[in-house]
Amino acid sequence: MSMDPSPKRAASRGFFNDAATFVERLPAMKPLKLFSGAVKGLTKLFYNLISKFDKGENLVFMNYGFHHLHEEPPALEIPPGLENVRHQVHMYHRIAGAADWRGRDGLEVGSGRGGGAAFIARHFQPRSMTGVDLSDNAVAFCGRFHSDVANLRFVQGDAEELQFPDESFDIIINVESSLYYPNVEKFFAHVVRLLRPGGHFLYADMRYLEEVEHWKRQLAETKLELLHEEDITKNAKHALALNQEYRQSLVKKYAPRPLRGMLSRFGGADGGRLAAGDPLHGERVYKRFVFRKLTM
Repeated sequence: MSMDPSPKRAASRGFFNDAATFVERLPAMKPLKLFSGAVKGLTKLFYNLISKFDKGENLVFMNYGFHHLHEEPPALEIPPGLENVRHQVHMYHRIAGAADWRGRDGLEVGSGRGGGAAFIARHFQPRSMTGVDLSDNAVAFCGRFHSDVANLRFVQGDAEELQFPDESFDIIINVESSLYYPNVEKFFAHVVRLLRPGGHFLYADMRYLEEVEHWKRQLAETKLELLHEEDITKNAKHALALNQEYRQSLVKKYAPRPLRGMLSRFGGADGGRLAAGDPLHGERVYKRFVFRKLTM
C-alpha cells in the first residue's frame, strides 16, 4: 500500500502560502526593503511563466473580478471568447468609469496581459492608452494579441522606475498590482510626477487589515486630492467565488503539477484571504480610490 502523500503536499502548500504572504506584506515592512530586487526578479519570473503557459486568451484578465451585489450591472459588450472573465471586465469598468477618458492620454501601470488596457481603449475611447508591465513576456504577448487596437501600446518597465516624461498623462490606473511593489512609495511619487494638473489616479488594491492605516498614510503623503473611496471587498470575494471553477480548470489544464499549489493560490482558491464580513487580523480588504492632482 502506498503512503498517503497529502502531508507532503500540505507542507508544500504551507511553505508557499507563508512565502507568498511575506511578499504581499513587503510594501509595509520597511526593514525588509533590501529584498526588493529579489522580489521584483521573482515577480517578473512568475508572470513570464504565466505567459509561457497560456499563449491564448484565457488569462487576458487576471484580477479577482467585481460582482454587483445591490445594483444592476451595466450592460457591457463582452468580447467573444471572454464570457468567463465577465466579472474581471466589470472590475475594470467600475474603476475606470470614475473618469472621462475621451480625448485624454491614459496609462495603466501593471497592465499584465493587457485585457484591462484594451477594454479601456475600446470602451472609454481615450486619445491614447499605454500599458506598462515588469514582465517582458507579457508585454510581447500584448503587442501581438491586442495589435488590432489602434490607440493602444505596451512597453516594458518597472512601476518604481517609470521612464516617461513629467506630466505625460491625464489618467493613470493601477488595478490589483501595487501589493507586489516592494517600494510602493516610489510608484506613488511617479504617479504624482506623471499626472498632468487636474489629472486622475484610479487605484484599486488589497491590503491586510493591520496594514490599511499605513497604506492610507502612504497615499495621503502624495498630496493628491481624494475624491472617492469605496470598500469593494465583498464584491471581489463574491466574484472570485463565482469564477473559481473556471480559474482552477485553467490551473489544471496549463500548470505543471509542482506549480499548481502556487497558481491555485494566485487564482484565489483560498478566497483571496478577503474578509467575508467585518475584517479580522490576517484578512485582507479590497479598496477602490479616485484621486485628482491639484492644479497650481
